[in-house]
Amino acid sequence: MDKKMLKRTRFFISIVMIIFIILSSRLAYLQIIQYDYYWVRAEKNRLRIMPITAPRGEIFDSSGRQLVTNRPGFTVSLVDLGKGYSAETISRLSGLLDMEEREIREKIQLQFYRRYLPIRLKTDIDMETVAQISEHRLELPGVLIEVQPIRNYVLDDFAPHIVGYLGEGTVHGWVAEHWEENDYHYQPGDLVGQAGLEMVWEPFLRGNDGGLQVEVNSTGQAIREFERVDPEPGYDLHLTIDAELQLKVQEALQEAVQKQLEEENNLYAGEAAAVMLDPHSGRILAMASIPSFNPNTFRQDFPELARDARRPLVNKAIEEHYPGGSAYKMVTSIAALEEGVVSRNERVHCPGTITRYGATKSCFRGHAHGRISIFEAIQKSCNIFFFEMGLRLGIDNLAYYSRQFGFGNQVGLNDVFGEKKGIVASREYKRSVYNEPWYPAETMDTAIGQSYQSNTMLQMANYTAMIANGGKHYRPYLVERVVDGHGQTVMMAEPELVYYMDVSESNWETVRTGMSAVTLPGGTAARLADLPVSIAGKTGTAQVVGMDRDIPPHSLFVAYAPVEAPEVALAVIVKHGGTGGATAVPVAREILMHYFGLEEEVVPEEHDLQGEEVIE
Repeated sequence: MDKKMLKRTRFFISIVMIIFIILSSRLAYLQIIQYDYYWVRAEKNRLRIMPITAPRGEIFDSSGRQLVTNRPGFTVSLVDLGKGYSAETISRLSGLLDMEEREIREKIQLQFYRRYLPIRLKTDIDMETVAQISEHRLELPGVLIEVQPIRNYVLDDFAPHIVGYLGEGTVHGWVAEHWEENDYHYQPGDLVGQAGLEMVWEPFLRGNDGGLQVEVNSTGQAIREFERVDPEPGYDLHLTIDAELQLKVQEALQEAVQKQLEEENNLYAGEAAAVMLDPHSGRILAMASIPSFNPNTFRQDFPELARDARRPLVNKAIEEHYPGGSAYKMVTSIAALEEGVVSRNERVHCPGTITRYGATKSCFRGHAHGRISIFEAIQKSCNIFFFEMGLRLGIDNLAYYSRQFGFGNQVGLNDVFGEKKGIVASREYKRSVYNEPWYPAETMDTAIGQSYQSNTMLQMANYTAMIANGGKHYRPYLVERVVDGHGQTVMMAEPELVYYMDVSESNWETVRTGMSAVTLPGGTAARLADLPVSIAGKTGTAQVVGMDRDIPPHSLFVAYAPVEAPEVALAVIVKHGGTGGATAVPVAREILMHYFGLEEEVVPEEHDLQGEEVIE
């Protein structure tokens, strides 16, 4: 071999050796120095921790009837296989899931912390969609179909304002604070309670998710299972609500509303609410708000629900307040008796119409009751009597006793958020809102439950309960007990006395006697006179301040029963339903008959309703 060829051979050997040294060095670097890094990456590509969603706690009524449970459903998720999220995959999923690409990308951005974990794109998909995705599985790398528990509201539109619903999204303000107090944290994109019990009791209902370590193939599909950590189910809630009673209350309210809309051609009707509770504990036995909605179809129905002028998403039992009309007159009665401005035997002359301080006021159609006692004034709802009591007391005394009954403040329901305080008519309120002085004629209106006075139905039920039990204000509650996944009771509600209103027993008895006469012939709720259960009550016909006189007033009725040993206190309102005796009383009749197990055998006779009130 000549020198020239030898030189070339040595050159090529040197090049090969250099390349070999470089490759060997690189191999050593990767396999020795970078071993841990690439081992972790390889394991991440091969192994996944698939979260197992914990079943939410179930909800039961007072007798153990299942109200809210979970059913299996399919969820489509997307996982990053280490190369990011394929634009083509997102585009195809957009069509299959009927979602905008922008919506999918927003979910990915929102849940960036879940890299290498499934990002749930859509839950409760139908079998047709499952089949389509399965058919194109090889073309959709990183797309998973998981079976997860889906919330199921067994009775559809049963008490949705109480039960609530789930949804994605961040909660703020007092809800977030409440969850933090219970050391509860969630991640953006999680389904969490958005209203009612689902929201307030979220920290207890949620449970703890489990996980499953699996080996996946190149498309992200699981091919082998390894370790498994089972989820811990959430706690179950057992309520004070009786399902059959609740359904009856909803049905009675809905029928009253439909009658106003269809038979009476009342274009202003369409809303109603009722609350029934135990006056000796605060247990809420039923609480209904009409119109309602179905939590099972809430997402689909939301656009229509949001546009509905009747605001079906608002709990009208606690989130709206109304003038009480003559149902307020027991406040005036107790105030007058306690302050000594009237005695139980004094009679006040009712000429039918009076003019005081430049204002002309009247009873129903100017009907003159003559000389009338406080018993008869409550029974016949004589406005003139209570106008006189209002002037004798003054607005400051009326405001004081209103607050004693819990008006102008939250009653204290903690199981469902949203309770409003209502308004106590007073000098302070008018000055703060209108910057105007108070006039005596306004005191007369306040004495019969008009003027600025407005109350929630929960407040009205609590007020009635306080009359029945002698001034005890118990905190109302909906959750009787909380049970863990092993069937052990971890929390049990106890009656909580919030306040005691110190009123002489003789004055309580005077007012109770008047309320008992309301449901007898000659009273404004005489339609209840034929029932075998003794009922004490008070009707209310409340004109809406500032509205046209042709618009029907609100129809109210409050009651407790039996008179001798009260078991229930009830408040009913049919918004723009007319007089209390004509609309709210029949609703209360149906509710009370159901509660006491009575059968409707005969149509009640029409009694003389001359005492029924109207506000002019």
